[in-house]
Amino acid sequence: MFPLRRAASAACATALLLLTSPLSQAEGGFVAVQAGITDSQDMDRFENTFKVHFGPNITKRLSLEFGLMDMGKVSYRDPQPDFTDVSDDTAPTFKHAEHGSVSRTSATDTDPSVATFTGFSSAHPQSVLITFRYRIPLRDDLDFFLKTGANIWWADYELVEINAYQDETVTRSVTKRGQTSAVDQITGGGFLWNVASGLSIRAELETSALDSRDFERARFQLVTLGAQYEF
Repeated sequence: MFPLRRAASAACATALLLLTSPLSQAEGGFVAVQAGITDSQDMDRFENTFKVHFGPNITKRLSLEFGLMDMGKVSYRDPQPDFTDVSDDTAPTFKHAEHGSVSRTSATDTDPSVATFTGFSSAHPQSVLITFRYRIPLRDDLDFFLKTGANIWWADYELVEINAYQDETVTRSVTKRGQTSAVDQITGGGFLWNVASGLSIRAELETSALDSRDFERARFQLVTLGAQYEF
């Protein structure tokens, strides 16, 4: 995780240098603040996303963007125990347990039959974004843009263990709290609507992923709305 934090610091320092360089002075620079929602077919619960973008305009259409993003907490719903036909020889099962693993143990002389789910529960990803954005004028006051680049992210995460017993008792515990990090691609597009001199409304849709050795890959769609100021 720490190498990525150092990379994030280096990216921010590079952005500040570029904003004060002759490159940014030729076409100016920008800063944008946005908030929005997160969605995914791979996970179940999400919080709001917040982003700040800044960087130089390389040409009138091409910009280099540096961003800071907080996706909030993302999580799975706990799998649901299924006690159908439970007996000493038939342990309970779990529904919607695809994001983890399930073991089932028959009853012994001293213990009832039990099913145990172990798997990923939640994470709180934060990112440094480095992307190129290309804008296409549609009208004098409206541009469409496309962007692609790197999502340098890190996250605190939790793994859980859930036990479902023959007598329909259920226990849940956090088995691990850890930190992980990776670099994934982020792509997207959106609109810039100029509403005043240098000030635009910025709306965009992006897609990225959390792909780590510590939990299964999950893809996300981010829809955000905010303001951008060009100088």
